[in-house]
Amino acid sequence: MKKRSPVPWLTRAFGLLLAFVSAAPFFSLLAKSFFPAQGGVSLEYYYRVFLASPQYLLRFWKSLGLCLGIVAGQLLISIPAAYGFAKCRFPGRNTLLFLLMLFLVLPLQVTLAPNYILLDTLGLINTYWALALPAAFAPLGAFLLTHGFRDVNDDILNAARLDGCSLFRLLTKILLPMNTGIVVCVALLSFLDSWNMVEQPIAYLREFRQYPISTALAFVPPGSPALQLVCCVLVAIPPLFLFACFSRELAEGIVLAEVK
Repeated sequence: MKKRSPVPWLTRAFGLLLAFVSAAPFFSLLAKSFFPAQGGVSLEYYYRVFLASPQYLLRFWKSLGLCLGIVAGQLLISIPAAYGFAKCRFPGRNTLLFLLMLFLVLPLQVTLAPNYILLDTLGLINTYWALALPAAFAPLGAFLLTHGFRDVNDDILNAARLDGCSLFRLLTKILLPMNTGIVVCVALLSFLDSWNMVEQPIAYLREFRQYPISTALAFVPPGSPALQLVCCVLVAIPPLFLFACFSRELAEGIVLAEVK
């Protein structure tokens, strides 16, 4: 009788250890949020943030709406751009794709000043458009979807065109359903990137009341550590919810984009 190899058990143990180390800060934050400075278990700050004061939830919902708008814009721009790069032939296509890849590796801080000058010229500084437009034109979505669309056989698209299929139907009935994992991956990464933005609001917005919750979190009164922790729990809810609902699609989209 063959003995089982210890490698799978070691792999599982390492995975459990890694998961524990990754989740420990959040569980520590969650536990400490129930213990205010005066000692004892209390739900006072949860009541204050979620029910008593509208300022936290109002900022939360405004930030959520902003991020969902950015995701919608990212998909509306990335999908046609990816189709053009993957399935259309035109002069300079490879050069443009190379520039797209180059923009992926540029640090955010490098683009803040040029974006500020452009947004100021357009009169968009101190508006939510200053946050939404640069994020909607981020190159990551077009780059991932280009690799996904390239893998779709051209014979399938040609047959659909012979049947009278329009470009809109090609995208919605063939290309997007065959790349659902990558589309979900793009949407989630775009949401997380916009939900966690900090430098852009500070650079483009001048009034504190306009700051999204990710930036305003740093201005919670420092004398109330439990209040800060409850606000951190509020900020963590959407990413945790999305990951719980779409973790499989996110993993599949990343794997498919790497393979393709």
